[in-house]
Amino acid sequence: MAYLALARKYRPQNFDEIVGQGFVVETLRNAIELGRISHAYLFTGPRGVGKTSTARIFAKAVNCLSPRGVNPCNGCEICEEITDGTSMDVIEIDGASNRGIDEIRQLRETVRFIPAKCNYKIYIIDEVHMLTEPAFNALLKTLEEPPEHVIFIMATTDAHRIPPTILSRCQRYDFKKISPDFMFGYLKEVLKNEGIDFDDDALSVIMRNSEGCMRDSLSLVDQVVAYSNGSVNIKDTAYLLGLSDHDMINELFDFVVSEDIGKLASKVEEINLKGLDYAFVVKTMLEYLKHILFAKATGSFSEKELTADEISYFKNVSGKIDENKAFALFQVFQKLLQDLKFYDLQQYVFEFGMYKAANISRVIRSDVSPASSSYLEEHRGAENTKLTSEKDLNDNDKIWQLLLDKLAEKNPATSANLSHGYIISSDANEMKIGFAEEKKFHYDIINKKEHLALLKSVMKSFFDDERKLSVILEKGSKKKGLAQKKKEIETYYEKKMKDEVKKNEIVNKIMNDLNGEIIDVHVYKKSK
Repeated sequence: MAYLALARKYRPQNFDEIVGQGFVVETLRNAIELGRISHAYLFTGPRGVGKTSTARIFAKAVNCLSPRGVNPCNGCEICEEITDGTSMDVIEIDGASNRGIDEIRQLRETVRFIPAKCNYKIYIIDEVHMLTEPAFNALLKTLEEPPEHVIFIMATTDAHRIPPTILSRCQRYDFKKISPDFMFGYLKEVLKNEGIDFDDDALSVIMRNSEGCMRDSLSLVDQVVAYSNGSVNIKDTAYLLGLSDHDMINELFDFVVSEDIGKLASKVEEINLKGLDYAFVVKTMLEYLKHILFAKATGSFSEKELTADEISYFKNVSGKIDENKAFALFQVFQKLLQDLKFYDLQQYVFEFGMYKAANISRVIRSDVSPASSSYLEEHRGAENTKLTSEKDLNDNDKIWQLLLDKLAEKNPATSANLSHGYIISSDANEMKIGFAEEKKFHYDIINKKEHLALLKSVMKSFFDDERKLSVILEKGSKKKGLAQKKKEIETYYEKKMKDEVKKNEIVNKIMNDLNGEIIDVHVYKKSK
């Protein structure tokens, strides 16, 4: 018999075998037991967590000839046909390759026919978010008045792309990523059942790279076993998953934390020569900061997520960094990751970002006024100073930005219009917000009843007091709103990048070799 991949061999065949989705399983069990079966279900969540498997189990459970409670028997003719994918009454449709209106029109024609063998004719539409708008409109007509013998089960990884008209006609079930503790234990049981030797560090690496996806973790185990000739060990696992590059990133991160500029320069050059993906390097260091901050908050590193060597490394490096610095570095790396997406000069952006991170103690301003220090301490995001220059936002602007961010969570439009204003004064009794006369359009919007009410509500939770609110149109004011200030900062950033390019040793060497000169430098943003 041909070898069966672990992801297929351990695919759940009844509700008891579905892992990590307790709420979904319990609700579906109860629905079947009480006879409260809906005509349409939507299963949402990350890939490889059991959406399609659960749909098949549900299809077997409501059609099984000899059910065992609410579980299918998996032995009758109907169960076997559904498992093998040969049932005429359980139709699986790939939404990615059958996304047009013609396919959905054909489906609407077939739903009218009664099932050949089963109690219910069930349509499982995978990746349903890939359907076109006309196809969704055609499907909507069927969902509004479906025949009694038809059940739709739609699965998607992008629920936000499903039209509200479709969502309102479905029972929605949100599948979650498998927790690290559960996945670690499950993989150990699988390997023991298969008689495969393994070590815990290798499982930790596999689990982390699968990102909560059980199917991915089993596929990685299969791959490692094939490569290592029958075992799962950390050496082969690390090599196969490309983790050997982490040694270089470990050293780079250590130099950043210790602010060793000399060693940092040579390590950055080494990364350039090896051709490591800059975004991968930054994402990895963001992950390092996550582990360090988690350990500082809980007092320990997760032994199931990290290998023994990784824990030893993080214990050593975390002694060189406090929480404030870790938060600040996290903000710097987040900004660097965004810049790498939007600018073509990736090498210069990466190098500039690394030097900025390694100079973080000089980048963070320490002259925080007593009036604003409590807010800046409470809201760590204020440490994101954006630029290393005298044009950086002042303390009032930082607090203003934090308030706008909180407001944007409730209503982005209110926040956007308010960003054209500025703080005149603020204390425990009253906050005065001003708009220059040229910003009267935004002033008029903010003064509408609904926007003022929302702003007052957010201010109350943000400042934790009952201060009054005054919004004033200041005639003749030359003050700038935060939106304008940030735009000027971005312009300064481009100028800074141009200066860095002109000073770059490699660029100057090329100019000297060719006896040329730099006429101008253009900073291009990648098109979306």
